[in-house]
Amino acid sequence: MSKPSWLSNKFVLVVVWIIAIAVRLYGATRPSQYYDMGTFEAWSRSFWVHGPQAFFSSVWSDYLPLPILSFAPISLLADFCHAPFGLVFKLIHLFLELILILFISKSTRYDLRFTALLLLSPVLIGDTSFWGQVDTIPALLALLSLTTIYPLPSSILFGLAVAYKPIMVLIAPILWIKDMRQGHWFRFPLISASVFFLTGIPTGGLNFITHLISRALEQSGTYPFLTINAFNFWSLVPNISWIPDSTSVLGLSGKTFGLILFIVLVVISLNNWRRVNFNIKYIPRIAATIMITFFAFTTRMHERHLLFGLPFLALATLAQPWLLTPLFLLTVTFTLNLWGAFYWVAHNQTWPFGASIISLISWVTTLTSLAIATIWSWPDFLRSIIRTLRSHKLLLSVLIIASVLRFGNLTYPSTYIFDEVYHAFTAREYLHNHIEAWEWWTTPPKDVAYEWTHPPFAKYGMVAGMLLFGENSFGWRVGSALFGVVSILGIYLLVLALTKKKQVALIAAFMVSIEGTHIAESRIAMNDIYMLCFFIWSLYLAVKSRWKFAAILYGFALASKWSALYGLIPLASIYFQQNISAVHDLRSAIYHLATPIRLIFIAIAVYVLTFAPFILAGHTWAQWWELHRQMWYYHTHLVATHGYQSTPLQWIFDVRPVWYYVQYLTTSISNIYVIGNPIILWLGLGAFIFQLNKLRYFPNLLFSLTYIIFTAPWVFSPRIMFYYHYLPSATFLCIILATWLSIVTPRYRYLVLAICVIGLLIISPMLYGFDMPHSYWDTLFKIVPSWK
Repeated sequence: MSKPSWLSNKFVLVVVWIIAIAVRLYGATRPSQYYDMGTFEAWSRSFWVHGPQAFFSSVWSDYLPLPILSFAPISLLADFCHAPFGLVFKLIHLFLELILILFISKSTRYDLRFTALLLLSPVLIGDTSFWGQVDTIPALLALLSLTTIYPLPSSILFGLAVAYKPIMVLIAPILWIKDMRQGHWFRFPLISASVFFLTGIPTGGLNFITHLISRALEQSGTYPFLTINAFNFWSLVPNISWIPDSTSVLGLSGKTFGLILFIVLVVISLNNWRRVNFNIKYIPRIAATIMITFFAFTTRMHERHLLFGLPFLALATLAQPWLLTPLFLLTVTFTLNLWGAFYWVAHNQTWPFGASIISLISWVTTLTSLAIATIWSWPDFLRSIIRTLRSHKLLLSVLIIASVLRFGNLTYPSTYIFDEVYHAFTAREYLHNHIEAWEWWTTPPKDVAYEWTHPPFAKYGMVAGMLLFGENSFGWRVGSALFGVVSILGIYLLVLALTKKKQVALIAAFMVSIEGTHIAESRIAMNDIYMLCFFIWSLYLAVKSRWKFAAILYGFALASKWSALYGLIPLASIYFQQNISAVHDLRSAIYHLATPIRLIFIAIAVYVLTFAPFILAGHTWAQWWELHRQMWYYHTHLVATHGYQSTPLQWIFDVRPVWYYVQYLTTSISNIYVIGNPIILWLGLGAFIFQLNKLRYFPNLLFSLTYIIFTAPWVFSPRIMFYYHYLPSATFLCIILATWLSIVTPRYRYLVLAICVIGLLIISPMLYGFDMPHSYWDTLFKIVPSWK
């Protein structure tokens, strides 16, 4: 029989124990977090003054009876020993912590790595020995409940863990599964619940059940803020003050949104567990995921609450060693968060680091938690990513180029430009729940205006950007840049699905990535790029016959801008091309007529649902209908002129851009325009004409039809028009040019691509606002006077 693993590592294990005890004893002598320690001492002494039965009616406390009962003897012991309460408190709890670690270690056959992870964890040491809290006790009780092989002690231990901190009840279903696997369906919940409620007898008497429930509810109701010094999802944009979690954005409170995120991530995690047949060895992983995501995404979290998931994550490393990586990351962020909050208390509510560091820590915690919940095996996921990147190197290069061109210096200028005074301003009003932003009758502040003339969905993207990155130019533009890049990926997939030619798809994606109209609209907070992105992906899913998802995305496109209506014709052509051969009789004809009607209803339902914040803000459905009448009236009766208005004929030849921004300097000027890459648009127009004889091929027909349908209707528009309306057409003109380039010789193909790049370089100061001397602008506008 082989010796237990701990014998061969006995010396190392002893050294680890000595170090762990020494560090904890040192921490016990350091100053505690005096708010908490002062409160614990006051509760301990008040317990003896008022007695157990009158304690909660006489003293405010958001703790449950069990920790209060454990605190009570400490003041007596401290007085007896003539020692500070804080020192005695810490010594007792670090001793309990070490005892629990010993039993947990024993249940895992003294696995050296796991034992060392617990004994030397800065998380446990920092919370108990330095801060002076008790969070490690319920966490380790629950962990011991999981690792022990004896059913009765397991249930009792978990009942005590919940009685110490009710948050531990979140993992009760997971531990129950362990018991059910052993054939006992009700033993675990009955024993655990009995132990939990029995702890309420000393302070609740015969009413211990209602007493304990009321205590648990009171604890869950305290500190109703988005975050209580916790660096998580709610501090990605660091908040100076504690914001109530009842604060809503787009009709959804922070508390509700956090719970939705948490539930979705738990469902994803459980589904991943299902794929490995609910293997019991992964229970620690699931328990850790639940506790970690609860900290990361729900509200009312204290800086210490990440601790509850980390011991389970340490145990999970035995089955999945790669989990050491997220364990390390979260240990670092927890330690920084705990130290920062400790410093905050001790230094008159000032942080030891700036807002950017807080934001960085919060991003690491949030993204790591998200990855733990959604990616079952990080090594497998990374290997698949690497394989994908290796097999799509050119596509990756195109997307990197597109990202650089769209995200580079996105914050410039820091003020609203052009129609951002409508779109971005209104998104900020949504962010602050100013319901007048929805109302066409409200007079806006000076120099800005409420944007109610378009559906709201694109503005939600701007709201999300500002929630994640702050109310600044990057925040309200980042969604446009992201959707711009995603739309290029959609172009690649759409063209590849239709033509089956990777070369055509790559050229099309590259052409769009360097096309000026697409770049400009990806760098401004307006709705056009959102609509285009949703529509492109809707087309792609339609080509792949995933029509329900195509309908949903088309609904989002329509909810971003009504001009998506033109896209119904290309979508209908795809449906007709896929199903015409299946129509044999009246029955099949009715079926293939009913299906698109059903899809249209799905798109309409999605469109209507995007107005939920309008209704939740207190408006009626009658006002919703009137809003649409006002939108229609605005677009069909607008009588106005603008110095940079243009006609579709001018768009086609790229002769009248829109002037978005200007800054005059002493010897230079910074201008921003939305202008197409003239080389691409002029050559694309030629390619469109040259390939009219190839419309018998469906891909060519679809690309040409889409170009025409997004251009021709504007000829009949009664309102003033601007060049940026040409965005969808310019995008599909890039695809048409790519299909033509695929049939020319490589020499001419590369020559055209090089010329197109030169075209971008020439107009780049107009897209990015580069400070250029007057001579540049004078020369440019002398060549093309209508650009001025």
